[in-house]
Amino acid sequence: MANASIVGYGCRQTMTVGNTPATGGQSEFLVQGGAAPGATVAIFKGSPVAMQTAAAPGQLGFIQDASALAMTDTIQGGVAWSHARANTNKVLGIFNGATFVDASGKPSWTNGLIAAQTSSTDYNTGNNNITAFVNTNPAQEYTVRADAALTNASFNTITNTGFNLNSVGAGVSGMSDSTLNLNGVATTGVANYMWKIVRSANVENQKDFLVAGADVVVAYNPQANQYQA
Repeated sequence: MANASIVGYGCRQTMTVGNTPATGGQSEFLVQGGAAPGATVAIFKGSPVAMQTAAAPGQLGFIQDASALAMTDTIQGGVAWSHARANTNKVLGIFNGATFVDASGKPSWTNGLIAAQTSSTDYNTGNNNITAFVNTNPAQEYTVRADAALTNASFNTITNTGFNLNSVGAGVSGMSDSTLNLNGVATTGVANYMWKIVRSANVENQKDFLVAGADVVVAYNPQANQYQA
């Protein structure tokens, strides 16, 4: 039976490796704010994020959406993301919302950050940076929606199935609408891939592997994650 939907939703937490309870490992990072913010590309909830690099001078230490086809630091992301590419940082985890003080001085919470989100000084911190929340547990598994058909050979083989999320839409209310890209990865070699497919997510009406839209569980390729060896 065909899957009910092929629309993506980024990464949703499920169990951790070994089917132990999920912790997410929520941590705080910064996105540059102010009148001329550094995050020129939107960051969506459910998207993998990485640190900006020297490719964008002055932006080191701030996070960016790694599922975007062109990341804030101008390096390729999305299906072309590769840890093996020069100046590309490993993925930190999955974006889970942000807080900031808006231009009128009102404390605000958002699922996703629009491109070039402005902010004003937070009296608690004394700066105008945006606080981002990221799930950083390297053992965390995620449910994602595949953009094409799968076979049994797709599972647990990093060199064949460590595919990144693509960036084909603009998100929905701050939520990622990315899918797991199975065929469009531009690079080869184990170190290039962000994910490996672990198993079916066994979601009702979303588990037909013969067509696009099956929900599957993914885990990090250890070589692509900041907190794994």
